[in-house]
Amino acid sequence: MGLEATIEWSLPPSKSHMIRWLTLAAQAEGDTGLNFIGSAGKDVLSMVDCLREIGAVIDQDESRWVISGVGSRGFQTPEGNLDCGNSGTAARFLMAIAAGMCEPVSLDGDQSLRRRDMSALTGALRELGCEVTSDTLPLTVTGPVVPGSAHLDVSDSSQPLSALLLASPGYSGAIHLKTSSHSVSRGYSELSYELATRCGSSNEMVSDGVDIEPWRPVTPGEVKIPGELSLLPLAMLLAELHDVEVVLTGDGLELSGSLMKLAERTEELDLRDESDIIAPAAALMALGNGGRIRGVAHARGKESDRISSTVDLLNCFGMEATETDDGIEVAGSQILVRPMLPFDSQGDHRLAMTAMALASKCGGSVAGADVCAVSDPDFIEKLMILED
Repeated sequence: MGLEATIEWSLPPSKSHMIRWLTLAAQAEGDTGLNFIGSAGKDVLSMVDCLREIGAVIDQDESRWVISGVGSRGFQTPEGNLDCGNSGTAARFLMAIAAGMCEPVSLDGDQSLRRRDMSALTGALRELGCEVTSDTLPLTVTGPVVPGSAHLDVSDSSQPLSALLLASPGYSGAIHLKTSSHSVSRGYSELSYELATRCGSSNEMVSDGVDIEPWRPVTPGEVKIPGELSLLPLAMLLAELHDVEVVLTGDGLELSGSLMKLAERTEELDLRDESDIIAPAAALMALGNGGRIRGVAHARGKESDRISSTVDLLNCFGMEATETDDGIEVAGSQILVRPMLPFDSQGDHRLAMTAMALASKCGGSVAGADVCAVSDPDFIEKLMILED
């Protein structure tokens, strides 16, 4: 293919960090600078547009954004619907923010987001005194939250907990959440608590029941956003496919336990807390020694049913995989076959990027490939260096 033995690969700024910092900075007094390398994805841009609609001022330069928060005056009622695009994170965070306001706030998103179940958060908001018109988008939230108790199911997503924590500066009093015993994606809720603590929150993460006290966010003047490590498996997959060393550019990249195990070709991966990497992880297993992914039953409620859609993806490229109740079993030493028909990405950016990575080796067409811009707008351009 005429490639060098080593290629550089950059990760986009972490959308988890970006959306959380945008949420906190938009509620604070004064200005907060977000500094990053690369291009922010469409999910982040959707959050930016929505925060502007409710009163935050956000100036965007190429690698530094400045957010002027609403502070004590609070958010304003938007003139129209808040369009969350493809972003489940933005939708849940904005629903929780809307619950702290006194006027109805309507939210909507694209077709993929409209299919996603929001009942864990909407149910809790109703118990806290809000009116919510639906458990799926489009919906309208009418607050304000009444201090008190509610049940919160975190067995399918940690986003409802993060949303309520980060929106609580807009609430008039404390809320107590009776959480489900089984939680997933715990790293994301830990990140929310970590960033909230940096901004003055004294709320602590506990395992059985959560008390959230409102606080006034005071953000650092400048924040550095790390790269999106959940996209690292795609670089690992490209390295395997093209027999090159992929060198990541950027600072402060620290691998999680699951990413370390994937890099070490562990044959059993528990992705309870990192279900976002299912598709590239399964492809790496199929090309390598095979293995099993478990702990990801909740991934059926992502942009696609990410268990069955990953199996479909591997099948499309001539490889075998089997669904289990909570994951996927994959045989090893499999060979890619160019698909006869376009692969349908189902509006799932992680599925689309994995399919495009596979097609960069054997050829093929991916329907809806532009959805990769949700998290990495530069992905297609970077992929071009691997083509003949």
